[in-house]
Amino acid sequence: MDSRYDVFISYSSIDQKIVEGICGYLEARGIRCFVAYRDIPRGVVWADAIVEALDESRMMVVVFSENFNNSTQVSREIEIAAEEGKSILTFRLSDTQFKGAKKYYLKNLNWIDAFPNPNQSFGNLYEDVCKLLGIRPQFSSYQDNIDNWSSAVPRGDDHNIVRSQQNQSSFSSFSSLRQSSNFINDHEYVDLGLPSGLKWATCNIGATKPEEYGSYVAWGETRSKSVYTLENSETYQKDDKWLSNNGYLGSNGNLTLAHDVARQKWGGSWRLPTKAEISELVKYTIPKLTLQNGVRGYLVKSVNNGNSIFLPMAGRLYGNSSVEVGLWGGYWTSTPGLRGSDGAYCLRLEGKFTDLTVDSCGTRFYGRTVRPVSK
Repeated sequence: MDSRYDVFISYSSIDQKIVEGICGYLEARGIRCFVAYRDIPRGVVWADAIVEALDESRMMVVVFSENFNNSTQVSREIEIAAEEGKSILTFRLSDTQFKGAKKYYLKNLNWIDAFPNPNQSFGNLYEDVCKLLGIRPQFSSYQDNIDNWSSAVPRGDDHNIVRSQQNQSSFSSFSSLRQSSNFINDHEYVDLGLPSGLKWATCNIGATKPEEYGSYVAWGETRSKSVYTLENSETYQKDDKWLSNNGYLGSNGNLTLAHDVARQKWGGSWRLPTKAEISELVKYTIPKLTLQNGVRGYLVKSVNNGNSIFLPMAGRLYGNSSVEVGLWGGYWTSTPGLRGSDGAYCLRLEGKFTDLTVDSCGTRFYGRTVRPVSK
């Protein structure tokens, strides 16, 4: 069975800011990472989640520091990885000597000395990870295209989160997101030059920046919830006629504006896109998997006028837990799935593919993100 993750990143929580940079750098180059701060859902037993993630990872990267040396939790992680015969690569943030169990498991393994400027060793880490995984770099074009990391990683008292800055000289085929735009009902939009004239919002509902995930809602519902299950769904029915009879679907077969979260939250002419309008976006744009301010997603560039929108990979909410954040994204349309289906159409973002796809996304009761449109 294929592993869910390529790399399990073991680290001290005190070093999380640096780990965010490492994770972002590797994932921008196609390496699937597990990091506890992001990938353990709320309400899940921590130890169970760690063991499961280790089982589903191909190798381990240790982010070593004095903080790591003093952590007892990470000793259990490297012990399990060693016993399971997984490759372990140590990324050293300081010249601290290994102690205790760390010395036992790590001293005789190769490591990368990444001090005093760890960001300058991200490339070496990526290359060594690829070697240990037995793969060729799959995203070599990103080496010059994605980000300038040279001053982004925290050092000393600098606790800024790693920020991505596009290298315009090598990424010249994509225009900057900082372009002229306008507002409808106090919400910003971008004109992508689509044949329909449709305008796409620059942010998700509930977000103030393009890279923010924003609010999650179930299909056909107009409010966020703390729990997303079949039992508390307002619209889950296998009979689409039932939805129509109860006012959820209009004569065009899509959600009515009364059940359109974009219209109810933003007002004006904002609404959910339809399946056909998502298909138009896919047809007349070129997607690029990238990072924006440390957030993984797709920069979607118009083939007609060069303008772009950024769609973060926000995952989904199931029960009271977030799933696949940074690895997957699904943006609701107003169009239900086929008759008898429990799904609805959405724009799918998957990091293992280079293209965006239009598909019926799972069940309607999942919490997903929304990117409004307007004419």
